[in-house]
Amino acid sequence: MADPTESAKIALPPRRSRRGPAKRPFSTQLQISTLARLDWIVREGYVLTDTVDAAINAYLDAAGVPTPDAEGHMPDPTHRKGEQK
Repeated sequence: MADPTESAKIALPPRRSRRGPAKRPFSTQLQISTLARLDWIVREGYVLTDTVDAAINAYLDAAGVPTPDAEGHMPDPTHRKGEQK
């Protein structure tokens, strides 16, 4: 996994929210400095939900976490790509 203190260069989501996949509530506690950065991005016209979703997905991709299938099911962790049964 990459060092979380390193800044990643990722594209921000579009400023206008598009209707996309279904969403569910997600709640957590964040550091004040992170909240300040999120407030700044919102003032720049970006959508908070889309920005946070993009950031979490970029982190999970960098960590090598697989993506779910079209129905939202994760692959069986005991059967990874390239491994034979």
